[in-house]
Amino acid sequence: MKLISCATGEEIQTGRKLHVQSGAAAGQTWKFERIALDASGEHHVHASRPGGKLGRIHRGFHPSVFGCEISVDITWRKSVGHVAYRTWSQVAGYVLAGIFALGPLALYEHFHWSEWIVEFLGL
Repeated sequence: MKLISCATGEEIQTGRKLHVQSGAAAGQTWKFERIALDASGEHHVHASRPGGKLGRIHRGFHPSVFGCEISVDITWRKSVGHVAYRTWSQVAGYVLAGIFALGPLALYEHFHWSEWIVEFLGL
């Protein structure tokens, strides 16, 4: 995700100062921290500014307040690679769990019930 200025069309880097262009806080300067996903599913600009004795004041703004827009640029390769990585890590975890579970089971059957299992199966 990128924060793009509507006026110039350039990407705004993290840490850059943003000036509020509309609303009650018009004219204030905020430091761009990150792009955050809101509970409603919308992307907001997370920004902060000095707050005196309180440290820094953190707030989330709609990008239009700063005259910006958010560009989501997820490529299909990155998405497919992430899914493949997660799938492989899950499969590897389950295989290792299966191996660790079969070891004690094999030892138990070998030493305790091996004669009974052979008789039951008719081997």
